[in-house]
Amino acid sequence: MNRRLLRLLASLGLIALVLWFVGPAKVGAAFAGAEPGWLVAGLVCSVCASLCSALRWHSLAAWLGVDAPRGAMIIAYWRGITANSLLPGATLGGDALRAMHLHRAGHDLLPSTASVVLDRLSGLWVLAALSLSASALAMTLGLLPAGRLPLSAFAAAMLSVMILLTPIVLWRLSDSARRHLPSRMASLLETVHQHTHPTVQYLLQLAWSGAVQVASILAFACGGWAVGLELPFWQFLIVAGPIFIFAALPVSVGGWGTREAAAAVTLSLLGAPKDLAVACAVLYGLFATLQGMLGAITLINPTDS
Repeated sequence: MNRRLLRLLASLGLIALVLWFVGPAKVGAAFAGAEPGWLVAGLVCSVCASLCSALRWHSLAAWLGVDAPRGAMIIAYWRGITANSLLPGATLGGDALRAMHLHRAGHDLLPSTASVVLDRLSGLWVLAALSLSASALAMTLGLLPAGRLPLSAFAAAMLSVMILLTPIVLWRLSDSARRHLPSRMASLLETVHQHTHPTVQYLLQLAWSGAVQVASILAFACGGWAVGLELPFWQFLIVAGPIFIFAALPVSVGGWGTREAAAAVTLSLLGAPKDLAVACAVLYGLFATLQGMLGAITLINPTDS
């Protein structure tokens, strides 16, 4: 309980510090002038990203032998968003709730947990690759001046390729090394390796995660465009990596604080005003919070279809 309270206080303290640094009045003015059309578009994109995330999870769970109804897993995913919005630990609370949903429905805990863990990792993996690829391409085409980002075009491209190849390499290594690992980890790997056609599932995860990230970044960009952040979409592709990864760190509630701090730093590297960057990040958080409220409504009748 003390740890949860500390995370809550840290999250509130960090977002308060960010707002104080960029100027609360400036952020408030950005909200006051927000364009409703872009706000609606951002919320729609955010919902689409969540729906694609739930379908990605369903596909992965089915490959792991967890045969759960698609509709029930979509509801469970939105309940996970509710937990993420309310509980300290960024996405950890919602992920634990998703695993328990499958377990309570009669599925083994190990593959249920594996489906959630691998689903979360696949999202972050594609996000990093997408952000690095956009950075490399922008610098190669001269759209982004050399030295604006901490990585060169070559380094960003190589890291992107390495990230995309890492799951394949890990699959090969873990197949031979799992007998030397602790029993719990070895059992988890055994659960994964006993299933066939890993390459097909890899490509499916790549496609689903790509759709999730593009929709999520569009939601973030719509928030920026709503408050007057005049940046092209490819620049949002670049900054989404660090912003979303910092928001997923288990040190805050719903990503609040870490997301806004990362947005202020990364978007300023591209010349964006810090107050608009923070307002954009807050709107993106509000899109998720609204979805969390919808997920909470499903808890009124907890019987899953």
